[in-house]
Amino acid sequence: PAAARAAADAPNFVFLLSDDHSWSDLGCYGNTAVRTPHLDRMAREGMRFNHCYVAAPQCSPNRSAIFTGCTPHTTATSRLHTPMPEWEPTFLEPLKERGYFTGAFRKVHQGAAFDRRWDFYGGRNVPFEEFFDALPAGRPFWLQLGFTDPHRPYRPGAFNPPHDPRSVRVPPFLPDLPEVRRDLAHYYDSIARMDAECGQLFRLLRRRGLDRNTLVVFTGDNGMPFPRAKGGCYDPGIRVPLLAWWPRRIAAGAVRDELI
Repeated sequence: PAAARAAADAPNFVFLLSDDHSWSDLGCYGNTAVRTPHLDRMAREGMRFNHCYVAAPQCSPNRSAIFTGCTPHTTATSRLHTPMPEWEPTFLEPLKERGYFTGAFRKVHQGAAFDRRWDFYGGRNVPFEEFFDALPAGRPFWLQLGFTDPHRPYRPGAFNPPHDPRSVRVPPFLPDLPEVRRDLAHYYDSIARMDAECGQLFRLLRRRGLDRNTLVVFTGDNGMPFPRAKGGCYDPGIRVPLLAWWPRRIAAGAVRDELI
């Protein structure tokens, strides 16, 4: 009975993880050229962290650090595409011990064996509703959504209306050329598509009455897929956005400057 009461009072967690996304490329971080209304609202209603850095400037090594709390070289995952060793513990095991139902959608990037650690795993075209339909009554949950945006390749039509190359903000380390502006516009389109899916998930939480006891965290796995960014240890490669939203627990509009 005590364990059941503890599970009933436990908060839910939704962890949103963008793919190849530098901290500066959200409206709430000052980039008014990219359209991210849902994540901007998350920042207005929650907390924004200004100095969040990843453990590695590539996808799978940093994701392994998120799961374990360890630097990638200590878990033998420092090479890109290296799967998580089966013997390596992560935060999923203690969550399950405390009664949590764990689920993930899309990109986890820790190998096929790791995908079997989840109670629920949904691929690219699985609707978000299926996780909540599978959620046992009375169980708290951890839900992780690994976007594949704004990872390359880029193709026209990712978002409508598309971003105008003339309005994008060209970082000072890239040449201001028409080809670069077109590429950045496609990058913005992918970010906007991801933002729209974040909006879908927020609406789903509210519709199911789960928004009041759920901590939602949004961050990125590494920086933008451009020269001097992803794969490198300058700020554009390792500094990512970090937002936290929890109604009545996190003060609206809070901003933190600590190193994360």
